Amino acid sequence: MKPLTDGDPAMVGGFVLRARLGAGGMGQVFLGHSPAGRAVAVKIVHPHYAQDPEFRRRFRQEVTVARAVSGAFTAPVVAAGPDDDPPWLATVYVPGPNLAEAVAAGGPLPEASLWPLLGGLVEALQAIHAVHIVHRDLKPANVLLAQDGPRVIDFGIARAVDQTALTGTGKVIGTFGFMSPEQVQGGTVEPPSDVFALGAVIAFASTGTGPFGEGGAAALMHRVISAEPQLDSVPRPLRDLVADCLRKDPDQRPTLPGLAGAIANQWAPPDHFPGPLWPAEVTRLIRSRKEPAPGIPAAMVQPNGAVTHPPTVPVTAAPQPGLTIAELARRHQEALQLGATADFAESARLMAGVAADRAQVLGPEHPHTLESRHFHAFGVWAAGDRAQAGALMAGVAAGRARVLGPDHPDTLLSSHIHAHGVFEAGDVAQAVGLMGGVAAGRARVLGPEHPSTLLSRHLHACFVGVAGDVAQAAGLMAGVAAGRARVLGPGNPDTLLSRYEHACFVGASGDRPQAAWLMAGVVGDRARVLGPDHHDTLLSRFAHACFVGETGDPAQAAWLLGGVAGDRARVQGPDHPETLESRHWHAYYVMKAGDLAQAAWLMAGVAGDRARVLGPDHPDTLQSCHWYAHCAQAAR
Repeated sequence: MKPLTDGDPAMVGGFVLRARLGAGGMGQVFLGHSPAGRAVAVKIVHPHYAQDPEFRRRFRQEVTVARAVSGAFTAPVVAAGPDDDPPWLATVYVPGPNLAEAVAAGGPLPEASLWPLLGGLVEALQAIHAVHIVHRDLKPANVLLAQDGPRVIDFGIARAVDQTALTGTGKVIGTFGFMSPEQVQGGTVEPPSDVFALGAVIAFASTGTGPFGEGGAAALMHRVISAEPQLDSVPRPLRDLVADCLRKDPDQRPTLPGLAGAIANQWAPPDHFPGPLWPAEVTRLIRSRKEPAPGIPAAMVQPNGAVTHPPTVPVTAAPQPGLTIAELARRHQEALQLGATADFAESARLMAGVAADRAQVLGPEHPHTLESRHFHAFGVWAAGDRAQAGALMAGVAAGRARVLGPDHPDTLLSSHIHAHGVFEAGDVAQAVGLMGGVAAGRARVLGPEHPSTLLSRHLHACFVGVAGDVAQAAGLMAGVAAGRARVLGPGNPDTLLSRYEHACFVGASGDRPQAAWLMAGVVGDRARVLGPDHHDTLLSRFAHACFVGETGDPAQAAWLLGGVAGDRARVQGPDHPETLESRHWHAYYVMKAGDLAQAAWLMAGVAGDRARVLGPDHPDTLQSCHWYAHCAQAAR
């Protein structure tokens, strides 16, 4: 980030320019702020493109389409002036280095960083392709590393430059080591071309060099077309995926949904979010790229983030001496790392302090202040105080809606967690309305089958079911299950969870035979994907057996539940409440099948064990005692 020069504009399209960020093939890039303080990257087109009528026509078309892209791992277009002189484009500012800079500073990324990088790029390309754009120039310089994941930039705009170059000079715009064979040869460029570039980018991130080495354009073009990629240093779990992406024949490359499914089958995000994604050197670079607060000229911000003069932003109290933007960023990251180790209470305590100090220095609704308030609320949530977390997150969601806009991905994330907190606090009716709004907003902004949208839709369906409308919940969950199967893959655990919930709601709505059939499919697929002894597999087997019993086949249900009870005793322990529950219903369906003496004997054992484990007055103990007495009396 460098100060503006005498020849730079002070304002473009209503955005006040603060600093120079760099230059690219399309033009000069500046840091700007909107009147509300939102940071943007403003790209002003080079004069030699601006003077070309064909470029302007294509630029106008591509900007219109690119503004429809708003995936969580893209830097969305927020404004543009294709007819201005010169033309310009503004995207959300992403404080972080590009992948090429990150690798140059810290070396190849470790495997723990490669998986979230790959997953984020797959999601970004899905969002881009969903509006019928092909990126055409995916390369390390067009991948920014933000604190919470990668961001793809310059999507769609390369087409305007590329087509103008082809029309005028016969040249192809792109970076040869990351271009697909069909693009290098001037052929049709379609989504599989971006998949090829994706493989090349991941190979670069994991080794420090492109998969086709270095050298002049002619040598790189020849290797891309004819040579095999060099992937020996790519970690084994990723190597096969990268090799598939780099196939010469575009028809043999995996689809993006196929890649998403493969990632889900081989890698799972950490249980405790958020957690550090990048190595320490990359995290340091991210901290150093945090934009100055609105009203702070870039020249006043030192490399370590300190402000040389008092900031001209509103403050609620006098800042502590020596309190710098960099120090606040360090404390924010420290609190996040505590959360990643599951020390949620301490993480929340530290983050509350960061949020208060950021409010003093930057203002109570600066995006960074809101970020700390968000993670403070999340830490309170994870520590177990759902009611307090819901109240805190409501304030964050409202603030983000005012500052970032109601459809900004961060606003929607805070609103999602707020809705979940309201549900956990017991206000189911309000949670239904809130989560329905989040699902609709994410569908509008990210797309109806974006993984984040599908998560909100899944929870909305669950809330509707808990509120009592199980028929509507079944219909909603069927759509979620189908969408997750298409996007994540039929064997993804999230897909299987939605299928399980769908079967449960179908059963609750009265169609027990259909529910039994649906749950049988879930049992088979969970056993295959998760393993026969996985908790979710055993849970599905239990539900399937109960549905079988409710369809009128108590003997079959008793046999199935006997197996579930035995396996739960072996896996979870004989005194686990779920083991005792399986034994209770096994005895119940033995009774329903007509063997009253056997049922009385079984139920007596369950009643005794429940009294010992749960207590003699526990409702489950009393239920087993009731059915034991019933069976014993009927057997006489």
